[in-house]
Amino acid sequence: MKFLRCIVTFTLIGNLYCRPVFTPFLDSKKIRVPADGKTNVVVTITNPIFGDPDSFDLEGSKDWPLQVLSQEKIDQKEILRLVAGRVPGKFLLRTKRGAVAEIELFSREGDWDEDGFPDSSELRSESDRQAFRDWFVQIALSQYVKETNVWNSRERDCSGLIRFSYKEALKNHDLLWREKMGIVLSGNIPDVREFQYPDIPSIGINLFRTGDKTFGVFADAESLEKYNTFFVSKYLEYGLSGDVLFFREDRGLGTNFHSMILVEENKENPLLLYHTGSQRGIQLIRTKELFRSNRFSPEPNNPFFLGIYRFRILE
Repeated sequence: MKFLRCIVTFTLIGNLYCRPVFTPFLDSKKIRVPADGKTNVVVTITNPIFGDPDSFDLEGSKDWPLQVLSQEKIDQKEILRLVAGRVPGKFLLRTKRGAVAEIELFSREGDWDEDGFPDSSELRSESDRQAFRDWFVQIALSQYVKETNVWNSRERDCSGLIRFSYKEALKNHDLLWREKMGIVLSGNIPDVREFQYPDIPSIGINLFRTGDKTFGVFADAESLEKYNTFFVSKYLEYGLSGDVLFFREDRGLGTNFHSMILVEENKENPLLLYHTGSQRGIQLIRTKELFRSNRFSPEPNNPFFLGIYRFRILE
């Protein structure tokens, strides 16, 4: 009898930790999801051991900004699955006993990560981010081999190489593009799938942020550093292929910026690519070869070296 009492007590205590004792429990009181027509929402009621059970009130669900996918009961739980609609706004999901969950459907036209770029114009999947990196580097390298006529000759400098490679990386690289472009070192790279230039959500062809709330087709090296990338590190081992190195030299008549593309990652002596802005054209160089330079040595103690930066659309 004593042994049986212990089993009952242990079972009851175990259940107390897993379930409410007297009142139902609604697991989510505030939910935020994008109004994208595909994000799933799961809300659960856990009913009590001793009290009266609760249930979702689905009256008028046909007019909800979310579609009900399923409603099921498993043990003491009632699970409601919904899918977000495409109209931004707030909605109150009620239970029959008066509990409320607030569901907010937000527009991805906003900038919820506060990086200055509309969320809809950023690459969300890691596969798309890697595809962009690969194309960005390959296109820049192809210009080192042979500069294409597609690239505006008046924009052939360090920031111009970045802008050109950035825009071309976001395109559909079909046969027509390859023929028009000329040489590309490797074509065995998947395209970015979420969106492609010129149909970039929210910003269209104005790829580059030029101010607090302005975008345009042109951005110099200073604007690329300030508005279009974010700081990663002053140590090259933390860089990824496709990151950008920035240098700044303050002169009496102004400030001079310079930029280089990191071709390799996690190497002791990675390759760097940059346009000199002169008749010397594009240079492909090992990092340690720059250690002799006072201005362009990518060493942490070099006051002219700002560090490694990463494009904001990749975060």
